[in-house]
Amino acid sequence: MKTLHIKIIFCLFAMTGLFTGCSNTKFLTGDQILYTGVKDVKIVGNSNKKEIKPAINLTKEITSQEPNNGVFGKRVLPPLGLWTYNYKKPEEGKKPNFLYRTFAEEPVLISIVDPNLRSRKIDSELFGIGFFKTNTWFELDTMRNPKKAKITYITQLETPFRINTIISIPPHDQVDSLINIFTNELEIKQGDVFNLEIIKSEKQKMAAKIVEQGYYFFNPDYIEIIADTANISYQVDLLIRKSPSTPMFALKTYTINNVSIFVKGIQNSGEPEKNDTTFYEGICISGDTAYLKPQVITKCILLHKGDRYSNSKHQGIIPLLNNYGVFEYAKMHFSVSDSLHQTLDLDLELAAKKEVSLNIEANVQAKSTGFTGPLSEITLAHSNIAHGANRLQLKLFGGFEWQWGSRSENDLGANSYNAGINSSIVFPRLLLPFKIKNEKNLLVAKTVTSLGYEFINNVTYYRMNSLNMGFGYQWNKQKRISNMFKPLKINLVSLLETTPKFDSIINENPYVKKSFEEQTIVGTEYQFTYDNSVRTDHGFYFQGIIGTSGNLIDIFKQIGNDTRPYSILGNIYSQFIKLTFDFRYYTISTKKGIALRLYTGTGFSYGNSEVMPYIEQYYSGGSNSLRGFVARSLGPGSYKPEEQNGIIDQTGDIKLELNAEYRFKLSKLVYGAYFLESGNVWLLNEDANRPGSGFAFNTFANQLAVGTGLGLRFDFDFFV
Repeated sequence: MKTLHIKIIFCLFAMTGLFTGCSNTKFLTGDQILYTGVKDVKIVGNSNKKEIKPAINLTKEITSQEPNNGVFGKRVLPPLGLWTYNYKKPEEGKKPNFLYRTFAEEPVLISIVDPNLRSRKIDSELFGIGFFKTNTWFELDTMRNPKKAKITYITQLETPFRINTIISIPPHDQVDSLINIFTNELEIKQGDVFNLEIIKSEKQKMAAKIVEQGYYFFNPDYIEIIADTANISYQVDLLIRKSPSTPMFALKTYTINNVSIFVKGIQNSGEPEKNDTTFYEGICISGDTAYLKPQVITKCILLHKGDRYSNSKHQGIIPLLNNYGVFEYAKMHFSVSDSLHQTLDLDLELAAKKEVSLNIEANVQAKSTGFTGPLSEITLAHSNIAHGANRLQLKLFGGFEWQWGSRSENDLGANSYNAGINSSIVFPRLLLPFKIKNEKNLLVAKTVTSLGYEFINNVTYYRMNSLNMGFGYQWNKQKRISNMFKPLKINLVSLLETTPKFDSIINENPYVKKSFEEQTIVGTEYQFTYDNSVRTDHGFYFQGIIGTSGNLIDIFKQIGNDTRPYSILGNIYSQFIKLTFDFRYYTISTKKGIALRLYTGTGFSYGNSEVMPYIEQYYSGGSNSLRGFVARSLGPGSYKPEEQNGIIDQTGDIKLELNAEYRFKLSKLVYGAYFLESGNVWLLNEDANRPGSGFAFNTFANQLAVGTGLGLRFDFDFFV
């Protein structure tokens, strides 16, 4: 083994020497210079550190340019992509091989980086954040090799300009009055540093508020914000007014006249195109009127005849229609029907899509526990039950897996198989015993019911089945925020048969034994998600889940019963509360830059339960957790089993994981990632049979497992 390690290390050094020894600059021609990174970014001037911090951040952002195989703007890795591009370039007329297509990277030249243009951009962008007096230049460092250069940027700054007063003019019409009203609601205030982007944003918000009042043709270009720097040094006055060139038609409010909907039939269905017409609540529906019930379609129409135009209602119609999931596309068009009376016609075109779908999947999964095997799924769905956009789905699934590699005779099972069925009905509305206001304003509103059964046979140890049922709601009013509430969540897990081997394992630990016995879960769950990770910089993702079990049942069971634990349907029911939080942060995007994650959760059993049910306990390790460790191989706490018994006793009530990852691009297809991860699971209360398993504030930091590594990510656009 030692000899093998020496060989690997020797090969790595040899490869590094090869990549660094082969010159890439000999392929440069003329005055081409290879860019090797930013040497320094300097800010000079009399401004204080607090004032120039935005300027520093902006300057670093503009000058940020990764060299070939760069990390944090520095070239610390051998330029594998550049070497492949230069030395493995295919001959003219020949197709590039897989190695070239995957790793080749064109040289990043000084001319491509264009420091002169970046210097001018720095001055322009600094002007936009209040630094009206700046001067930026650059210097090239080619001391080691005239064909390679680092860049130093220097920016001379003066004090930023701040807003002195915000001036309005006397109103001449209703739009002027609205501008004056909305001026008082601006986020920019006296004393703020001038920021052009914020001012543009506020102007757009003001214009949107005016459009919301029925001014259909009004836009941000019809608002002027004039800056005057003449009065006081480093101070600027803002004049906000309606543009003198605003056309008269943009100063009029519009109301809705006719609303028409055309439903285009399913394409290539073999049936003749239908062209029926019906009226419902004053809305004309034509085309395939039987495809969807009129009351279902019109529920999404937020603007009706006689209503004043509203931009928020305008923008809300398409998401509501898309929420049904029964249209290939939805197009909306407004047209002026009467310019004298300022009325608009609303026309919608909806293209129906096939209602029935069949999906068959087959794949092979490999788990970090060593289990590998085939899986298959067959899903049959109907998306438009009873012509009400109600989705019925039926899924059959099954699989077989066996454990590869060396293992002790006590490992949990050498092979197992499972089979099951899941069904669900999704209604595109909230089915409630009472009416709620503004349900039409929700982008997504669904009621989900589900029922499923699964049978698991771990040949060596046990046979188990589970029955799950659920009823809940999904809704979101904003694109980034989603909510899910399950007032009823049932999961009944039963051990049908166990072997002497399995019994010997759990009988040695009463805590683990109870976690298997008490797996009847009847409770509620709420999930909140905020997802802003699609932003190009500073993306956030947060998910919080709270779940409970057994509380309502326990209230009734306590009447006339004295001795716990209580049972339902012949099984002891679980009673607990569980909180889980998942927070992620991305500096650039989910593909590149720094990605940080904090995952934590706590489960607390009480009343009818002494321990959390096994299926609700946390575990650490595996591909979606700490990648340096096998799934379920950590903890709880500092506990280490003498023999690996299938890792069934390495779960806990508390989980904490921290992940940091730097993701960088190696080629068009391949991304690299350095990661550092730490975490573990613990029990709320120490288990005598598992010493060191309990959580304590003075010891948990020393019990955190740490893993690090370098990985590759393959980006095929539609998945990573």
